[in-house]
Amino acid sequence: MPYLKLLITTILLISFWGCSDNKGNVKEIKTILLEGEPSEKHSKLAQKYFEEGEFKKALEEDKKQLAEDLKYYKEESPEIALDYNNIGLDYNELKEYTKAIEYYQKAMKIDEKTLDNNSTERSTTYYNFASSNDALGNYDKALEYYLKALNIDKVGLGEFSRDVLNEYENIARVYEKMGKVKLAIEQYQSIADIVAHSSNPNSERAKRINAKIEALKKRLK
Repeated sequence: MPYLKLLITTILLISFWGCSDNKGNVKEIKTILLEGEPSEKHSKLAQKYFEEGEFKKALEEDKKQLAEDLKYYKEESPEIALDYNNIGLDYNELKEYTKAIEYYQKAMKIDEKTLDNNSTERSTTYYNFASSNDALGNYDKALEYYLKALNIDKVGLGEFSRDVLNEYENIARVYEKMGKVKLAIEQYQSIADIVAHSSNPNSERAKRINAKIEALKKRLK
C-alpha cells in the first residue's frame, strides 16, 4: 500500500482549554493554530529514509512532522490521520506491531469522522492494521480488516489492481494459517481467475498461485 502524505488547504481554528484563575474559576486560554501550510521537510526526509530501509530515522522524522502539523491542523483532521498512519508503517517495519496498531487505531478513529465509507484512504489504514495483526497472530482481526480493505478496493480500484490481488492473497494466507484450507483455496482461486482474464495471464504471480492451489488440494486428499 502507498506511503501517503496529503496536503489540504488549512483553515484558521480557534480552540479553548480551561485553567483556573486565582478565584478558583475556570478561565479560558485561547490557542490559535497557525495559518497557511506546514513545512513538509520532515515528511520528505521520512519518506526518503523509509525507502532506504532506515526505519528508525523515518520514525523520528514522521513524529517531527506530526508535531509540525499539529501547529496547523486540528487533531481530528485527515492530515493528522495520515501522520498516524505513516508512524504506524514505521513501527510495523521495525516489527513493533503493537505500537503500529496503536497508531493505526488513532488514524481509523479520525477516518470514521472525516472520510466516506468507501474511501480508498480508509482501506489503506484497514490493510495496514490487518497486516500488523497478522504479524502478531491475531488472525481473526487480520481477516476482518483485510476483508474490509478488499471490499472497498474492489469498487474503488478495480479487481485487476495490485492492491486487490495483494488483499486476496493475504486473506488466503490467513485462512491457510488458521488451517482453513478450503477457504484458502477459494481465495487463491479468485486470484487465479482474475489473473487469467488479465493482460498477462502467464505472469509469475499466476504460476505461483496455480502451484499453491495444487499444493493445497493435495492436503485435502
